[in-house]
Amino acid sequence: MIVGDVYIHPSVKLHPTAKIGPNVSISANVRVGPGVRLINCIILDDVEIKDNAVVINSIIGWKSSIGRWSRVQASGDDNERLGITILGEAVTVEDEVAVIGSIVLQNKTLNASVQDDIIL
Repeated sequence: MIVGDVYIHPSVKLHPTAKIGPNVSISANVRVGPGVRLINCIILDDVEIKDNAVVINSIIGWKSSIGRWSRVQASGDDNERLGITILGEAVTVEDEVAVIGSIVLQNKTLNASVQDDIIL
């Protein structure tokens, strides 16, 4: 289901049960699994978002992977200093991990939840 302003590159593999939008841009060769929810985000090339993951107010870098039942989002508090979560290139968020209000530089694997942190 598509809601609001959404750009989806023609090469994207989007499961029909995913809900996308509003304000989402999905680049080339992205794979979106069943039950995924994307809101206010930019998904760059070659990303895989697995089953039932949620991405809100975030930028997901090239070749990254979001695990099953994971959550990547901004802090949710409009008064926080960082109103977005950013994952660099080739970041892996493992299953059932929450990344909230954080910046993660390239080539990292997150196997535990993080909040309001910068992972170098």
